[in-house]
Amino acid sequence: MFKIPFFRKSERHLGIDIGTSSVKAVELSYSKKGTVLQNYGERINKIDKKDLEGGIRKKAFFASDREVADSIKDILNETKIGTKEAIFSIPDFMSFFTVFTTPPMPKEEIASVVRFEARQHIPLPLQEMTLDWSLIDNDQAVGKDNKKKELKILLVAVPNKTILKYQKVAEMAGIKVAAIEAEVFSLARAVIGKEDINKTIQLIDLGVQSTTITIVKSGIVRSTYSIDFAVGEIVKELADNLEIDYNEAEELIKDKGIDDQKIGSFLRLRFSGLASESKQVSDNYFRNEKKEIDKVIVGGGAAQMSGLAEFLKEQTQKETEIANPFLNIVYPPILESVIKEMSPRYSVAVGLALRYIENKK
Repeated sequence: MFKIPFFRKSERHLGIDIGTSSVKAVELSYSKKGTVLQNYGERINKIDKKDLEGGIRKKAFFASDREVADSIKDILNETKIGTKEAIFSIPDFMSFFTVFTTPPMPKEEIASVVRFEARQHIPLPLQEMTLDWSLIDNDQAVGKDNKKKELKILLVAVPNKTILKYQKVAEMAGIKVAAIEAEVFSLARAVIGKEDINKTIQLIDLGVQSTTITIVKSGIVRSTYSIDFAVGEIVKELADNLEIDYNEAEELIKDKGIDDQKIGSFLRLRFSGLASESKQVSDNYFRNEKKEIDKVIVGGGAAQMSGLAEFLKEQTQKETEIANPFLNIVYPPILESVIKEMSPRYSVAVGLALRYIENKK
């Protein structure tokens, strides 16, 4: 997605995920042993009272592009990552997604149709956007009457100023941009294993400012929805209720979880809204496609919360698991407990680093 003019690909691949209040980097390589974890690192920007003024949503918690660039440089220096080009992720709330259908046509004609359709769906002038698209279904598919089916196309658009911002940050950090990709594609690549590749999966990406629910079938993104569910708002509300610091409340949620006597009822009430959204997306998909969701996978930092997978399974009646992007990646056994703890929040960074490795397999 959103390829930048290319530089020489190294044997190691670096993914950088710039989040609301943290930056994560993962460096992977590929050999006869498989995909190998070479290095990883994270820089967290603690949230203070001033940051919380005016609410959580659509707010930058890094003071400037320079602060983000310095965070990247710190990670690369501390971990001794030597790769000098990286794939970056763009948060889904900075992107526009839509799905539309067209009559069957040759591939070379699709681009012009996509641009025409984009005018109907994108709320900004097209000259201010970078567009990308992919076919959701095989363009040679035929129906029961032996006629070619209409094409279903996923369109993604990102403001040019957002792409320029990422290029500026990378330049200040002393690295090159190999590509930029919407988070949803990185997440799907990282957490859907071979055993699930032919299933219909619902991905829930829990974010501080927003949450995205995506349907992936046979490894292909079919639809994606940004829902009104911000983990940061839940943390802030709990902090206010208990009269504690935001960062303390965040740790409390992660450590104690949804079954805790003190905060469990508060969390169950809030996350029941997420379960309702998940069920609605599943029901809509069944109505439109006549297919059931086989599994729900939950990613993002808040997915580490104890008891969340069990709660969502009970509420949605769907097999539910927490994202594990390191499942098929080789790493030293001594890192087992660390990897288990950090897995869900590193999903996007791992997916970015896997972008070119998967083509070598």
